[in-house]
Amino acid sequence: MRLSLILTIVTAFATLLLIPFVVGSPSVFWAFVISVIFALVLLIDALVTDGGRRRMLIPSMVLGYSTVVVPSLATLLVFVEEFNFFRDWYKPIMLSSYAALFLTNLMFLPLAAANYSREEKSVAGQAYFPPVSVIVPAYNEEKWIGHCIEALLENDYPSKEIIVVDDGSTDRTYEIASRYVRRGVTVLRKPNGGKASALNYGMLFATGEIIVTVDADSILTRDTLRWIVMPFRDEKVVGVAGNVMVVNRENWLTKNQALEYVTQLNIARRATSFLGVVQVMPGPLAAFRRSMAATLGGYDRITLTEDFDLTVKLLKTGGVIQAPPGAFAFTEAPARLRDLYKQRLRWYRGNTQVLIRHSDAFRIRRYGRLSQLVFPLMVLQQIVIPVLGVAAIPAAILIILAGGLGYVLRLFAVFSVLQLCLSLIALDIQDEDVRLGVYAPFAVVGYKHLLDIIALKAVFDILVLRRKPKWTRAEKKGLEATVRS
Repeated sequence: MRLSLILTIVTAFATLLLIPFVVGSPSVFWAFVISVIFALVLLIDALVTDGGRRRMLIPSMVLGYSTVVVPSLATLLVFVEEFNFFRDWYKPIMLSSYAALFLTNLMFLPLAAANYSREEKSVAGQAYFPPVSVIVPAYNEEKWIGHCIEALLENDYPSKEIIVVDDGSTDRTYEIASRYVRRGVTVLRKPNGGKASALNYGMLFATGEIIVTVDADSILTRDTLRWIVMPFRDEKVVGVAGNVMVVNRENWLTKNQALEYVTQLNIARRATSFLGVVQVMPGPLAAFRRSMAATLGGYDRITLTEDFDLTVKLLKTGGVIQAPPGAFAFTEAPARLRDLYKQRLRWYRGNTQVLIRHSDAFRIRRYGRLSQLVFPLMVLQQIVIPVLGVAAIPAAILIILAGGLGYVLRLFAVFSVLQLCLSLIALDIQDEDVRLGVYAPFAVVGYKHLLDIIALKAVFDILVLRRKPKWTRAEKKGLEATVRS
């Protein structure tokens, strides 16, 4: 964590030195400076907080609002102050796109560091082992199901039952899973009805106090169940999100996803965990109280992202959802562009469906931080940043045609350096391979815009075309093929 502090100071100085090369207005420069100083103060306050036993100097409400308000206001100021209708009006679009992403990620890091420090110290030397039911929904997962079950059997947890639900597979999934019945694994089979249906079916047979859901193409580390159950010692905790990592780092696409999972998805999850309002309990690894899920009717099949939908329903109860640092699941990421497109289109369409379904959270105050933080943050990430990102593409072309190639290259260089700094901080917090930082520039140009286009298409499909999307499935290679790669 000391390295995180050093890298944050480096990021602060890098911002002070580099931002003047791409902005023209002094007020815009000061917007960046104030944002960086605020993030630096947050991080220092977080690191000197002794595992949560001392109250932080900055109120938690301010922490929550900062993740949305600071980047939103700064981005708006960038656009307004840099905009000139009569000359180079397209430049602020590109600058605003980079500013929104950089400042949002910057606000996450201090809270993620605080969460890591608090959770790691709070579990030291403490034992808590309520009965756990692990449910593994599986559809045509013959390449992964055996490895998934083996990892669960090896998990160092004294009171667990493993329930595999074969959702009408047409391959050898059921056959392979059935081999583990003699080792105490319960294997169920039902007609194909979708992931939500399989999870609900598995819960009918579950006896554990805590339900842990694991995707069939995911592998848990040996102490993950201990970590993911620990937050339930607090009666206010209704759900827990795991940290998902990419296991197949074989090409440009999967390595970019590996960095994205660390620097954006997991860091955002840890940051919101500090405030008790994790955005999404991910499908590869999540946990919740069985009694609470039964009260809410379990998983719904109305949306494509049943994990996000259940998370919102749990948050609506006023409960806390956390993400402990030691709960990890390694999963196979799409290795081909076509498969990534299918996966992300389903994610973004499903997220938009959930936002519409639970739109009352935008106006009902009693939902607390779900209304004040989670949903505004989802709108910022799912709509605002992708819109700016896609708009930045024609803006860059216009700038270059107008003779501004140097400005475009300067902008790319400045934010690539800043993104590298942020990536190194996130990689240190997560204790990940720092070599992934090489792919930080693609989070500024290239991979970022690919995701922005898919996100924008998904929102357009749901909000404008009113499509009823179907579940899309990416092709899996399996662990053996991944290792050989």
